[in-house]
Formats: sequence, C-alpha cells, structure tokens
Amino acid sequence: MVYLSNAFSLGMLKGDAVLRVQQIPLEEAVKILSSGFTSAVGHGSTATVVEELTGIPVPVNRIAITLQKGDTLVVFQLLTRLPEGAVLTTEEIEKLPFQFFTVEVIE
Repeated sequence: MVYLSNAFSLGMLKGDAVLRVQQIPLEEAVKILSSGFTSAVGHGSTATVVEELTGIPVPVNRIAITLQKGDTLVVFQLLTRLPEGAVLTTEEIEKLPFQFFTVEVIE
C-alpha cells in the first residue's frame, strides 16, 4: 500500500519494524504517487500545495494510518519548525523549504 502524508510518526508503526527512509526528488514522488495512493494529508492548504507541486489530486483525509511490511509512505516534509498551533495558508506553505521522503517498512 502507498500512503501520502505530511508527517511521519513512530505511532504509525505496530510493534517492531525495520525502516528504509530516503530523501527523494519531486519527480520520484510523482512517479510513486501516480500509481495510486491513500491520502493521510489532514489540512487543505497542505493538500493544495502538494497537488500543485505534483499535478496529482490530493484529497484531504485526516486519518490515522498503520504501516505494515511492504508499505510505502511518501512524506511531504516542511524543513522548518512552525510555531505552536500555526495553521498556514497555501501561500505561506509555498514559501517554506520542503522535501519529499519515502518511509518503507522492510521488516
């Protein structure tokens, strides 16, 4: 299963796991997501930014996910720490540095 989120948490794992985390370019994120994914992006402004970057529709879907062996999580990660309780507009997010990562459960 492929998921898209704007964060990764150890709470997404059930029990012990071995992970592979890789920084990937935008083009690789588009390639992975183009085959289909489940969105776990919970904020509209973030979904809009990822949609604009990738050209792929990103539904707002505030769900909790549990990663299993063989799953891949594509993470849109802002590279700055936001103030507590901050809710940013699409325009504000677009001005911040970001990167895509994959988190894969390999064991």
